[in-house]
Amino acid sequence: MNPADRLLWLDTQAAHYLAAVEADDFDRQDALWALAAHDHELEEALHAVHAGLAEEAVTGMAAAVAAAVGQFLPSAGLIHPTGGPVTVGMVADELFRHTPGRLPPAAHALNETLRRATDELPADLGLPELTDWMVAKFGPVPTEYLKAFRHAATKVRMRASPEAEYQLAARRAKPAGGPS
Repeated sequence: MNPADRLLWLDTQAAHYLAAVEADDFDRQDALWALAAHDHELEEALHAVHAGLAEEAVTGMAAAVAAAVGQFLPSAGLIHPTGGPVTVGMVADELFRHTPGRLPPAAHALNETLRRATDELPADLGLPELTDWMVAKFGPVPTEYLKAFRHAATKVRMRASPEAEYQLAARRAKPAGGPS
């Protein structure tokens, strides 16, 4: 058998295995695994099909859970590790889930708009710098909202940076009996 025919045969057997799994045809699955017991390449192909099905199932379950959380628990949130910068939208989502009670209605309306913003946060989160940046980017911003936004931005940045979280978790605790 030439290499091209061998690859075609392996692909065909993998397709038969996939069809047998989807049809719950256990006799056909057993027959293919029995054949694979004597053919290392076929065994690898069946394992690859099985691994792909398992990954697809996990991805599907994760998407279903995320959709259910979004639909039935809109104030909850799934935490996904971020590989990139913290954005205004990420901070606004945090404020949506954990809104301080003292924000005026204009702040809630602004937060809804900012949830769609993809702008990266500035490096300096000092209140005067953040105020100037927010006003320049998004127009007038209520002072209460700026303070809440700054607090939420700090939390989101800390959560996005595993190193910062580690430093917080690893810091030395003060003894209960007094100063050290």
